[in-house]
Amino acid sequence: MRRTILIVIAIVAVAAATYVARGWLADLPLVGRHLARPPAPSADVWVCPMHPEVRQAGPGTCPKCGMDLERQAPAGAASMQDHATVKSQPTRGSVPEPVPAEPRAGVSIDLRRQQLIGVRLSRAERRTVTRNTRAVGLVKYDETRLSDVNLKVEGWIEDLFVNATGQPIRRGQRLFSLYSPDLVSTQHEYLLALKTRERLATSRVADARGHADRLVASARQRLELWDLPADEIAALEQTRQPRTTMVFTSPVSGFVIEKRVLKGMRVMPGELLYKVADLSVVWVEADVYERESPGIKPGMAARVTIDAYPGDVFNGRVNYVYPFVDEQTRTVRVRVELANRGMRLKPGMYANVELASPGAEALVVPTDAVIDTGRAQFVFVSLGDGYFEPRKVEVGQRLDGAIEVRTGLQDGDQVASGATFFIDSESQLRAAMQGFEDLPDVVSASSSSAPASRFTITFSSEPDPPRNGPNTFVAQVRDPQGAPVTDAEVSVRLYMAPMPSMNMPAMRSDARLVHVADGRYRGQGNVTMSGRWDVTVTATRAGERLASRQLAIVAK
Repeated sequence: MRRTILIVIAIVAVAAATYVARGWLADLPLVGRHLARPPAPSADVWVCPMHPEVRQAGPGTCPKCGMDLERQAPAGAASMQDHATVKSQPTRGSVPEPVPAEPRAGVSIDLRRQQLIGVRLSRAERRTVTRNTRAVGLVKYDETRLSDVNLKVEGWIEDLFVNATGQPIRRGQRLFSLYSPDLVSTQHEYLLALKTRERLATSRVADARGHADRLVASARQRLELWDLPADEIAALEQTRQPRTTMVFTSPVSGFVIEKRVLKGMRVMPGELLYKVADLSVVWVEADVYERESPGIKPGMAARVTIDAYPGDVFNGRVNYVYPFVDEQTRTVRVRVELANRGMRLKPGMYANVELASPGAEALVVPTDAVIDTGRAQFVFVSLGDGYFEPRKVEVGQRLDGAIEVRTGLQDGDQVASGATFFIDSESQLRAAMQGFEDLPDVVSASSSSAPASRFTITFSSEPDPPRNGPNTFVAQVRDPQGAPVTDAEVSVRLYMAPMPSMNMPAMRSDARLVHVADGRYRGQGNVTMSGRWDVTVTATRAGERLASRQLAIVAK
């Protein structure tokens, strides 16, 4: 009996375990489905679009700026969207996209602040400009006025009359005396030819007289070809005594810049004895940067100043532009020829060269009016009432205190030429704020109507663009089917962000629009300052918001 009871209890336990296991296995898909579901969204949070740190559980207005709070997407939905979105990453070896230039927007600065930060206005004007190219050069010898003094006969230096480098000499001045066996023998031949001619002067044989004349001429020509001075030859004819040493004179005038001859030295034909330079004219060779070289032409006027003579100007002209570029300095050499009156210009002096190109007509602005970012150049054009518009320009040559503008400006445009750094900083800040995308129109979750993103609001002002002071604002509200909404309450809020660089706080202005006809709402609003304003247009009905639109306007 007891055994039977134990068997029954075991069967019941096995049946119960089987039932429980079947139920658990049947519930496995439900468990999987439960784990796959996203978590329940958290409660709605309302956030200020301008001050994200302002958050609350329901709708309302921001205590800092007064703007209506916007409903933020639930955290769970945002996380699922983040998991679903995969940001593409550049692969190795891909070409990076070019970095765009920094965006810029218009800036409005009242007259008082312009004076505080030092804004100046300059007129873009078209005028005849002369391009001045400045370069540094060296005074050098005129290579066409260098002379090499040497001999055409072998000999020994007996006396040296010019024995110092830098010594000035004149044409015909004695340089040295030379003993040369060849000269002595040629003198004997010349004297013998003269004596023979005299003896045959009375001869009846014409051929004999002619032969004697040719011997004299041949010996004299040999002495002349050896550069023996004419007075030495005349003295030889008169004394009829050969001289063991002959005096040689300078063939040119100038300064001895190199002397290699010494007393008692043996000299050979063609050997350099003196190098003489005529310094009545000198060269100034200047190095011009490669980018400036195309405008340099022979014949251009050159203005040369020397540090040794402050205040003195030496005027000359470019007589040659060298046909090559120095690979190391990336410069082109330009040669200027100058008259050296009083021998004031000495080779080796440093020279400042200013080359003036012929005048050409160009549109120019002050140099400090152009902002060069490396990728582009900008100027800020004044449109009146303190409003400055950034404008991209293409610049050309740089002049004295001015720069040529090839495209982007017209004659008479007023540009900012002072404090452009502050204006550019504010312009980039404005452009960055304009770059944010408008928030989508939203509606209260308790509303049973269509989503607010399907309601449309158009906005305009009269005049357009608005001016500083009273303006008329016009809004058009339509429902998802495109029908006009005539029973809404429309409000407009204008907000200008603070500008710390100009010590200006944030500003706000509100306006209420009244329905006129066919979903059009009009009302008066006050724009307290020229510049960019962030506009929020809100349409509500019975306390529920239908639509909200954000945009930006620029008041002038």
